[in-house]
Amino acid sequence: MKRRLLALVLAASMAIQLAGCGNVRSAQAEGSAGRGDRDLSTEQSAANAFDGLGVESPAPDTSGVRYQDDYYEYVNKNLLDKIELNATDAQWNWFGELNAVVSEEMEEIIRELSMDGNTYERGSSAQKIKDMYECVSNMENRNATGLGPLKPHMDSIRNAGSIAEYVDAVAKLSGEFGFSSIIGGFTVMQDKMDSNQYAVYMMYADTLIGKEYIENSAAQEYVRLYFDYVEDMLLEFGMDAAQAAASADSIEALLRDICASTLTTEQYYDPSITYNAYTAEELQQLYTNVDVEKMLKELNVAGQDKYIVMDVGQAQKINSLLVEENLQALKDYSTFVMLNDVAEYTTETYAKLNDDIHNALYGITESWGDEKTWMGLTQDLLPWDFGMIFVEQHFSEKDKQDVEGIIELILEEYEEIIKRQEWMSEATKQKAIRKLETMQVKIGYPDEWPKAKDMMQVTPISEGGSLLSNLLVSMQVSIDYSLGLLGTTVDRSEWDVTPQTINAMYDPVNNEIVFPAAILQAPFYDSSYSYGANLGGIGYIIAHEVSHAFDANGALYDEYGNYNVWWTEEEMAEYERLSQSIVDYYDGYEFMGMPVNGTLTLSENIADLGALTCIASIIGNDRRALDEAFGQMAYNWACESTESYALYLLNVDTHSPNKIRVNAVLSSCDAFYEIYEIGPKDGMYVAPEDRVGIWR
Repeated sequence: MKRRLLALVLAASMAIQLAGCGNVRSAQAEGSAGRGDRDLSTEQSAANAFDGLGVESPAPDTSGVRYQDDYYEYVNKNLLDKIELNATDAQWNWFGELNAVVSEEMEEIIRELSMDGNTYERGSSAQKIKDMYECVSNMENRNATGLGPLKPHMDSIRNAGSIAEYVDAVAKLSGEFGFSSIIGGFTVMQDKMDSNQYAVYMMYADTLIGKEYIENSAAQEYVRLYFDYVEDMLLEFGMDAAQAAASADSIEALLRDICASTLTTEQYYDPSITYNAYTAEELQQLYTNVDVEKMLKELNVAGQDKYIVMDVGQAQKINSLLVEENLQALKDYSTFVMLNDVAEYTTETYAKLNDDIHNALYGITESWGDEKTWMGLTQDLLPWDFGMIFVEQHFSEKDKQDVEGIIELILEEYEEIIKRQEWMSEATKQKAIRKLETMQVKIGYPDEWPKAKDMMQVTPISEGGSLLSNLLVSMQVSIDYSLGLLGTTVDRSEWDVTPQTINAMYDPVNNEIVFPAAILQAPFYDSSYSYGANLGGIGYIIAHEVSHAFDANGALYDEYGNYNVWWTEEEMAEYERLSQSIVDYYDGYEFMGMPVNGTLTLSENIADLGALTCIASIIGNDRRALDEAFGQMAYNWACESTESYALYLLNVDTHSPNKIRVNAVLSSCDAFYEIYEIGPKDGMYVAPEDRVGIWR
C-alpha cells in the first residue's frame, strides 16, 4: 500500500473487537466488570468495529478464513490484503508504520531548518540539525572528502609489517573511535555481577553477514552476493581486480573459520556463557599472540580489575589466527570492516554499494532515494536532539499517567500469578515478588537528557567539517562518554533509549521496563480505546516486558540486576523442563515452509505466553473484554515481509514470526478456548496437556 494510507487509521477511534463477530456467547461483563469501570452500552459492536477506519470489518463469510482455524489471518486479512509493500521496504508492520510517521515529522523540521536561511546559536539543536543535514546532503563535499579523515588510520593498518603492528593499529582505532574488526573491540556496560558498577566487556569479532548465514546451506546464495559486495568495495578502495578477488576469498576463509568458533545468537543472551571475568594477566594467557598490556593501553582501558570476555571460544580461535602467515588476510579483513562501517557516510559510490547489498539481502527492489536517506542519517547522528523535539511536540502527560495505571495493574496481577505457581517454594516466590516490587519503570523520556547530547557538536562545511568528520566526532563522543563511566557508580535513572523509539524493552541488569514516548500511540494505545483493547494493546506489551524479568535469561538476575541464580536446583530443573516443552512446541510450527527455531526464540516466547496469561487473568470472565484484547493483540502484530527478509528474521530474530506469535500463544491460552468454543477439529486447537507456558 502507499505508506501514508494507514496513517489515517492511526487518528481514528479503534475499539477493535475484531474476533467475536458471531460466536461470543454474551456481550455482558462477567466476573470482572468493575476492573475497568466500563459502560458496555457505549462501545461499538464487533460488527461495526472498523467503521470509519478505512478498512473493512473482518467477516468469515466473505474472507473464507475461520478464526477457529487461523485467528491471525481472520483478524488481519482485510488489512493485509490492502498492503502492497513499497519497492523500498523489506517489511511492513505497525512498528515500522509509526516509525515512518515519526520520521516524517522530524523530516519536516529538517526541511524547515535547511531552507530558512537563519543562523543558529552554536551547540543548539537547530544549529546541529541544520549543519549536519548540509554535511549529509552535500554529495560534492562527500565525494571530495572521500575517506580523508580516516586515511591515516587506514594506512596504519595497511602498512602494518607484523602482527604486533597490526594489533597496535586496530587497537588504536578502536580506542579512539570504537571501530572493531577482529580484535580490540570493547564496550563499557554495567557489571552483570555487580550492577552498581561498570565493567569493560571485550567484544567479539565483526562476523559481517553473520554466523547464521555463513553456516546455513539454504542461505549460500546470499553469502555469494555478499562477497561480491566485498570484492566491489575493495575495488573501489583501489585494489586491482586480481587483488580484490583474492582478498575477498581470504576474508571469506577467515570469516568461516571465525564463525565456526562463534556462539549462536541465543547463546549470546545467556550470562552463564558470556560472563567470563579475566584479569589482565589471565587475558594475556588467552591472547598469547598479543601484547595484552600494550593493547589495553591503546584501548584506554588499562588498569581495570577485570575484563569480561563474552565469547571465549571465538577469542581462542582469533588468537590462533594472529600469526604472521595470516597478516595480509587480517589486514584485508579489518580494511573491509572499516569500509563497510563508514560506507553510507562517505562517497556516492561507497554509499550505493552499501545500499545495494542491503536491498539485495532483504529483497528490496528500490532504494529510498537521496533525500529520504539523507534525512534518516541526520536523525541517526543526532538522536537526542530529535528526541527533545519529539517530546516537546507530541508527548502527553495524561497518557503517561494512564499507562502508569495499566503498569500497576499488571505488576499486581503478575504477583498473583507467581503466588499460584505450585512448583515454586515460598522463599523463591518472595524473591520473585521482590523483583516485581523493585522493578524500575521508565515512561516517556528522561528527567535529565544524556550528557552525550551536549558532547556531540557539529562542525559545518563552512568551517571545514564533513559528514565523515562529524561521524567520527559522534563515535569519539560515544567512546569518551563510555570511558568516563569507569570507576563511577551506575546512575540507574539514565536512559539508553530515545523518546522517539517505537519499541519497549526490559533491561535485566537494571531490572527496569522502558516505554519511550512514541510507543504510547495507536494502535498500541489510545485513550479512546475500550478497556479490553488497551489491555490487549499496550497492556500486552507491558506484560510482555515484565515477563522478561522471568524469562530464560531474565530469571537469572536478581532484583538488583545482578547475575545471581536465586532458584533452588529443583526449581531450576522444573523451569528447564517447562522451557524445553516451549522449545518443542514452537519447533513444531513452520513459516514459509521453514521450521521456527524454538531455542532461538525461547525467551521471547516465554514473554509472549506470560503476557497473555497476565492479561487474560486481569480480565477474568469478561468475555467482551477478552474478545477485544485478543483481537487488539493480533491486530498489533499484523505484518508483511519480503521473502528474503522473512528468511533473514527466521535465522537471526529472537522473536517468532508475527503470525506464530499470535496463533501459538492463543492456542496455549485456556481463556481463548472458553470464549470462542474452539474444538479438536479446529486448526487453532491444541490439547490441554500440550499447552505450554512457564507462568500459567
